[in-house]
Amino acid sequence: MTIEKFKLSHIWQLILPVVMKCWALSGAAVFTFLLVYWAYGGMLALFLLGFAISGILYHMQDALLYHPGDSFQSRIFVQTPSLLNLPYENVFMRSIDGTLLHLYFIRQPEDKAPHAPTLVFFHGNAGNVGHRLHNAFGLYYNLHCNLLMLEYRGYGLSKGSPSEEGLCMDARAAIDFLASRPDINHKMVIVFGRSLGGAVAIDLAARPEYAARIWCLVLENTFTSIPDMAYTLIQSNFIKRLPLWMFKNKVGKHTCRSGVLDFVRLRVSP
Repeated sequence: MTIEKFKLSHIWQLILPVVMKCWALSGAAVFTFLLVYWAYGGMLALFLLGFAISGILYHMQDALLYHPGDSFQSRIFVQTPSLLNLPYENVFMRSIDGTLLHLYFIRQPEDKAPHAPTLVFFHGNAGNVGHRLHNAFGLYYNLHCNLLMLEYRGYGLSKGSPSEEGLCMDARAAIDFLASRPDINHKMVIVFGRSLGGAVAIDLAARPEYAARIWCLVLENTFTSIPDMAYTLIQSNFIKRLPLWMFKNKVGKHTCRSGVLDFVRLRVSP
């Protein structure tokens, strides 16, 4: 397969789910376009059609960005930590807006848990926390830490649909959950974000009221911005020319870097 065919195939794989999910809205837009064209002429109809399509694409950006169902049955079946002989609590709690979230709280033995650091694990894009249990196993036995593994809204057994604002709310809810636990060391809370979770972790750490509760921030394989990721996937200069306000997810250029710097300033300030 040539590079050009690969790019076209990749672009089609990104666009097809959006087309399938919004076919009714697209049909309504085309029907409206035909009516306006018949009644008022071409220019106004063309403007309205472009406005409608851009609105549909704007609101369907979440479907392009988040992939909670990429792995087989990931929205139905979540492996439990007991598979790797990890002690755990199966937690269901409400996010800030009331969305029901699923978490695993993997705790060290009673004599070690109150003194051990607690790591909050914000996972990457596809799948659920069950697909990250091998990471939990290594962290639990090598770092001797407690682990709180959050499934964002729309992922795994958590309810709702993923969105940038929603994921950030879920992260804050996870820290609030830890604050309610009397059986951990609240001075040693580590926030770990991988890939998509890196942006979630940075947003959390950049908030003064939550930065004070975070002992350490760890990022792995995250990204600079949503526009940069869009360009990397689609490889079109058209993406570079789009203004930031056209992106529904507002993690813009340098946002991640500035968020990390904000966290550092908040931690070192008196």
